[in-house]
Amino acid sequence: MRDEELRDLTGACAKCGTCRTVCTLYPERKAEISVARGKIALIDAALDGRDGNLDAVQEALADCLLCGRCERACPNQVLVEEILMKGRAEVAQRIGIPAWKQFVFGKVLPSPKGRDAARTAASAAQRLFAKKIPTGSGLHYRFPEAFGLSGRTVPKLPRKGFIASLAPGEASTGDVMLFVGCVFDHVFPKVGRASYESMKASGKSIAVFRDAACCGLPAMVSGDRESSLRCAEENVRRIRAAEPGKIVFPCGSCLLMFKRNLFSLIPERHPLREDAVWVSNRCEDYSTFMLESGVVASLPDPPEGEKVGEIGYHDPCHLSGTFGKGAEARQVLREAVGPAFAEMKGADLCCGYGGTFNVRDYPTSSRIGETKMSIATSGGTRIISTACSGCILQMRDMAARTDSSLKIVHIAELVMAALSRR
Repeated sequence: MRDEELRDLTGACAKCGTCRTVCTLYPERKAEISVARGKIALIDAALDGRDGNLDAVQEALADCLLCGRCERACPNQVLVEEILMKGRAEVAQRIGIPAWKQFVFGKVLPSPKGRDAARTAASAAQRLFAKKIPTGSGLHYRFPEAFGLSGRTVPKLPRKGFIASLAPGEASTGDVMLFVGCVFDHVFPKVGRASYESMKASGKSIAVFRDAACCGLPAMVSGDRESSLRCAEENVRRIRAAEPGKIVFPCGSCLLMFKRNLFSLIPERHPLREDAVWVSNRCEDYSTFMLESGVVASLPDPPEGEKVGEIGYHDPCHLSGTFGKGAEARQVLREAVGPAFAEMKGADLCCGYGGTFNVRDYPTSSRIGETKMSIATSGGTRIISTACSGCILQMRDMAARTDSSLKIVHIAELVMAALSRR
């Protein structure tokens, strides 16, 4: 490894160990290499030529949830996530990434047609091979252990995504653009629909970004900067051409790509840099839009008889942690459901998803997630709301494994329920 920019970033680490005190993964691993300090030391060794085993380096760098807790706690403000993503990309460039990831990141995720085809194929596979598991959040499927999926459950995939359900010409133009994201289009289209319909209550014209590429985060965290850059460039070009006044994101992880990671892919001298800044400056989360547009203030009073404290809120690591947007979501909930909302135990604990981490180490991911569920329900929470697609995927899986009556929802679904009382 010879990336001088990476060397400059790692040089800010004082090896103080604060990262170990907040690391989500350390209680599972009990090893120095699991925390930021250990990974940075490993990168330094690789950069200096003291560790040439790039396969081991790749494995160590991949063993991270990228929850950002270490970065937010660091007294030196070391850019841990940028270091890890640059390190992953540097190693991947030299030894490659698995063929299945190349196909998914390079062919499927950048293409709306590719994502449609993938959902259709996966939906058929569910019906053929998996066992039905009813849950409070809808039907899930559990694949046989012979598939090597360690009891993983997945939500029932729809035959049609949210964007495909729009009428011809519907939501094609507008002052406000909804970037619905892959998961809320193809896996949970009800969330996409709830986001769109509730945003329409603002009285503003809402355009749905129909031909979007994936935000690029899955490729980026896997070291596939080429595929991630392709997604970023296509999205920036198309959004800039549409000239929306705002771009609203129901998913905090997609927002992260546009507000922060975009500039790692499109640096100062890139020909799209000016357009990327223009787009990024207009991006905001769903709750902020709902508050500023006046929709929340116009919600009817919650009905009497709701169970006090039944609904909690899970803080997505980047939306609440990196962007500090937890207060906005809670304000929306207080107006939408009233006293049914209460602070949830362990609200700020990572759910354990970590994107591709969940794929590479599902047993660890599920242990962290099950602990999260146990702490949350111990305080009386029966409905967990949030605003991140990965968190919803993870927590619905964990609920199906541990307590099928527990319901996991997006805050837009609760807002739509409130709007229906008008």
